[in-house]
Amino acid sequence: MKPQVGDVLVHAFGEQAGTVIAPKDVACEPVSAFPKEPSTGIVRDGSLHNQLAVLRLPTDRLTTKAQRYAVRSPPDSIVVYSAACTHTGCEVNGWNADAGRLVCPCHGSEFDVADAARVVNGPAPKPLAMLKVELADSVLRVAGGFSRRVGPAPP
Repeated sequence: MKPQVGDVLVHAFGEQAGTVIAPKDVACEPVSAFPKEPSTGIVRDGSLHNQLAVLRLPTDRLTTKAQRYAVRSPPDSIVVYSAACTHTGCEVNGWNADAGRLVCPCHGSEFDVADAARVVNGPAPKPLAMLKVELADSVLRVAGGFSRRVGPAPP
């Protein structure tokens, strides 16, 4: 099931897997996340389409389009993107810190995270989907759906 309004974001991997992501956990590199249904504790990790990249960026670097999906976490903002590449659906888990881009390791697509994941190096045909989140009680919660279809278009 896709992320649902009210789901909290939790760490996807490592020692903190399954624990709630606090804004302080999001620094200069992306944090891999899954949505979690808070009342049942079910982590929605059964599909790459639910894997997310959570990033902290200076608010003044975000385009107007990116700001619509960002949540303020002073002094910056936090944005959440789908980690499913729009080319063939590979996991976008690379990070080019110098350029501020998420990178797909399969075919080299790069996405400008400050500009709503605009494709800056193909072959991905479209930006990554953004997920609307809010900050409630120091927890990132899903506040709406994705900005577009997640992953590649069907054949």
